[in-house]
Amino acid sequence: MAILEHLINGLLFGATYSLVAIGFTLIFGVLNRLNIAHGATIMVAAFAGAYVSLRLGGKASYSVLALSFVISVFAGALLGILVRTIAFAPLRNASPLAPFVTSAAVTIVLEEAFVQLSRRIPEFSPEFTQFPSPLENLVFFVGPVLIRGVYVVIFVIAVLLMASLHWWISKTRMGRAIRSVEENPTMSWLLGINVRHVEIAVFAVASAIAGAAGCLIGVAMGTVGPFMGSNLLLTGFVIIVLAGLGSLRGAMICGLIVGVIEMAIVGMVSASMKEAVLFIILFAVLVVRPQGLFAGPEAKRD
Repeated sequence: MAILEHLINGLLFGATYSLVAIGFTLIFGVLNRLNIAHGATIMVAAFAGAYVSLRLGGKASYSVLALSFVISVFAGALLGILVRTIAFAPLRNASPLAPFVTSAAVTIVLEEAFVQLSRRIPEFSPEFTQFPSPLENLVFFVGPVLIRGVYVVIFVIAVLLMASLHWWISKTRMGRAIRSVEENPTMSWLLGINVRHVEIAVFAVASAIAGAAGCLIGVAMGTVGPFMGSNLLLTGFVIIVLAGLGSLRGAMICGLIVGVIEMAIVGMVSASMKEAVLFIILFAVLVVRPQGLFAGPEAKRD
């Protein structure tokens, strides 16, 4: 039964990894650039939610928890737009390496800033800041299988967010513009699509999803820290490579798969082994199917 418990909890918690990878994939799909500051966005949004929860007594209040979630989402969206303005927009015609370096620099600045803030703001702690929530001790049993209530809440919220994103991309005018820019930015511009507005919308939505993921992960772990985003960025990178660069559907599914694998390894082997096993799986997939498990036909970009 322990195996089944790890599999169920891994599937539920893996939905947060899907959210992390989706934001990463959205930005890459439109700009064909990796946003290394995506992890820092998750971290800042998680701190914003934790601060609200600590200030307003979130351990005993579901309404405060809901407010923390909303604040995290807005903080993520605002920071995403700021990252685009600083690290990507001025380098539109530069080498592909340039935004990689500038977004990495933004990450370093934000991490160091929150290391200092953790030492100066009374609500924060130098190592790990608490993220209190009424879901901390909520558990229930399905037969002999113990399931953490916070994982169920995370899974439901994540699925709702992913379904909403799928509808937005598939059915709305902006979604069609995003898909057009992904296919061919130059042709989209010639057809009258405002590529700049599309980029801003993508950064805002992708970073808002990252903010949601940061809040949900903070609630699940009970703590947040200045370097949590770097670890999640690595996991997100593994997921999008497994899925295939640019595949939203693949990112959703592979996030769940990675969650199951991680939880099973942590519960049955050792927490220190999870990264090693993930990269062994990544290496095996790249050898057999280098384009990723869910990659579609390749499209040339100008």
